[in-house]
Amino acid sequence: MTNGTQDIASYLIPNKTRIRDSDGFIATVRYVGPVASAKKSEEIYAGVEWDDPTRGKHDGSVICRKTNQLVRHFSLSNSCQTGGSFLKLSKIDIGVELNLKLIQSRYVDSDAPLVAPNNILPYCARTSSGRDKPIEFLGEMQVRKKQQLEYLNDISLRGLGISSIARGSERELLVKTFEHLKELDVAGNLLSDWNSLFELLRIFPQLIWLSFASNKINDIPSDLPVGNGEFSCLRVLNLNKCSIGSFSTIISLDKLCPNLEELCVAYSDLSGMELEHDNDEMEDTSQNESIVTEFKHLRLFDCSNCQLTSWSNQVRRFSNWPKLETLILDDNMLTSVEIEVEAQQDFQTLRNLQIAGTLISSWQDIESLSKLPNLNTLRFRKCPLTDKIGTGEARAGTIARLPCIENLNASKITPKERLEAERRYVSSVSREMLSMQPMSMDKEKEMDTELTLMERFKKLGLVEKYPRFEELVEKHKESMLVAHSNLMTNSTISHTAINLTIRSMAAESCTIEPIKKHLPSSIKVGRLKTMCSRAFGLDVELQILYFRNEGDAFPNELDDDENTLAYYGVRDGSEILMNEIDVKAQEDEANKKEKLRNQMIEEQERHSNALHAVRQSEIRAQISAAVEHGS
Repeated sequence: MTNGTQDIASYLIPNKTRIRDSDGFIATVRYVGPVASAKKSEEIYAGVEWDDPTRGKHDGSVICRKTNQLVRHFSLSNSCQTGGSFLKLSKIDIGVELNLKLIQSRYVDSDAPLVAPNNILPYCARTSSGRDKPIEFLGEMQVRKKQQLEYLNDISLRGLGISSIARGSERELLVKTFEHLKELDVAGNLLSDWNSLFELLRIFPQLIWLSFASNKINDIPSDLPVGNGEFSCLRVLNLNKCSIGSFSTIISLDKLCPNLEELCVAYSDLSGMELEHDNDEMEDTSQNESIVTEFKHLRLFDCSNCQLTSWSNQVRRFSNWPKLETLILDDNMLTSVEIEVEAQQDFQTLRNLQIAGTLISSWQDIESLSKLPNLNTLRFRKCPLTDKIGTGEARAGTIARLPCIENLNASKITPKERLEAERRYVSSVSREMLSMQPMSMDKEKEMDTELTLMERFKKLGLVEKYPRFEELVEKHKESMLVAHSNLMTNSTISHTAINLTIRSMAAESCTIEPIKKHLPSSIKVGRLKTMCSRAFGLDVELQILYFRNEGDAFPNELDDDENTLAYYGVRDGSEILMNEIDVKAQEDEANKKEKLRNQMIEEQERHSNALHAVRQSEIRAQISAAVEHGS
């Protein structure tokens, strides 16, 4: 081993040190030492686990070159079995130091040569006529002036491979030069402990915004010498993908940074968090007082993909944070939303809730959100409930059930959309009532008044399932009379019919005038394609349909022939666009998928054969041992 590789080997600490390769991929060192499958048994390697598991080749185990036995050098922290690699020390980049020279290299000196002399860049754009047109760059000196270090209030050092912070005189240079710095982004570097984060906050004491994302620093050590309230200037802290594994770390941040307004800890592991009071501090408090009341200034908390599973035992721990306005719970394994009537004081200030990618499967859970007094923005998609009914139906159902929300899935709810959603809700419940109880022969008595309708609704036990039905029937009383009449006469098609404009975008029929149709929203996409085939002369197999509702920026694909227009949320006045499938592109895509599939099968076969060989070797060894023992 050379002196250089010896230095690297002594620097590497398993399960802590972060490194990168020549292509910039980042990994955590899990093992340092010889590898059983290497040609040179004495050569030292670094066994690493990649942040991107597709970069690896194995799970930390190899087949020994001498014994042909399986030898495990390290294990992976994630479930992927191909996220590990062994790297020669000469191929490892252990990173750079954060110092003044590194920051200066990111910005242009005021006296550096101009990129665009006379405001003209040394590049040209080719016009449609084939001529070269020069590209102007105006205001270069004004931009450069704002890049000078003495004027910078925010600096980005993202992904530069920083693994340590300057010390001694270099540290003092940073302090002196950037005492005015307000915002710093060091995401995606090789920093691996909390000391690095705290040292940055001490070097730049005026920081109010810090992104430390994708630096694997784990949990705050209990013996770390940090004083409560030491970093009171900090307002925004991003710790996404920092391998935090304890909620106690989150609570510690409140003590260290008491004025935090935004905190992001996505991709942490908070599964051990429970609703129970600390016996050392709350021996005489009641159960309700055990809910965490820290973070007096926090307005946004992002705990996406933090392995949360219970609203009552985990999420409710945030409910008494007095200024919390935005709570992001996306991609957690939450199966329900449990807001009890007696707990209406929970989340008093919450305005924005994001629960996309959860396991919610019941409308009752969504309806319970109406108990949150100030909620007006919701993100709710990609969960069992929305997947089984379609995007359009899910949006309409959510709008009808939550009268106070103004924005759903980053889209503002218009008065017209709310009106249609509420009417659809009433119609849907009415149809369910009809399917549950056959119509009376005495139609005059059944249709006498709306009270009769409500009596039937209550008699069928639907009040708990549809809590807004009575309110919405009264709200849309006049407009729903016709619908109620249609329902009672089993004439529902006219009520659910919508006006559509069908337009061809295919090359051979795009000049044909669009057609207007009055169709039931229950019509299937396959049936609509048949109508388009007759109108525009394009075979059904070659069609791809899209729809665009009024106000939509982009059309949405109708990608399943067996689903109805209502499933996709096609509304009255929508436009249907028919286009022709690119057969060649489809074939190329199919060939590409087939090639990838064959490669995966071959890889699996090689892996299976290797495992089989290992097992056979183990069996032979056991037989040999048994024979020797018997002899």
